[in-house]
Amino acid sequence: MMNAQTLFVALLGITLINGFVSPILPLVFVWAPVWMPEFAPQTPIAILYGTSLIVSLSTLIISGVPAALFERFTGRQASDTASMLVWLGTAFLMTLPGLI
Repeated sequence: MMNAQTLFVALLGITLINGFVSPILPLVFVWAPVWMPEFAPQTPIAILYGTSLIVSLSTLIISGVPAALFERFTGRQASDTASMLVWLGTAFLMTLPGLI
């Protein structure tokens, strides 16, 4: 049986993969002048890394919403394996369009 910490590491891996393969990546890349700070290098590779980081973190945050709702509706006081599986499954579903 996997514990919550192991599932969280798997979740981080899936969100990082989504940061590289997501279909929304080009849109975030185009909007770089809006979110990129002036002091950061304006090279394409720096913008790509920033874009990947934004998509990865967004996946992590957005996929946590169903897990939080699951915890709320089931009356759990703390995250457990079941809520981590909901979080992991949601992140995987968000990553699927980029993998197909």
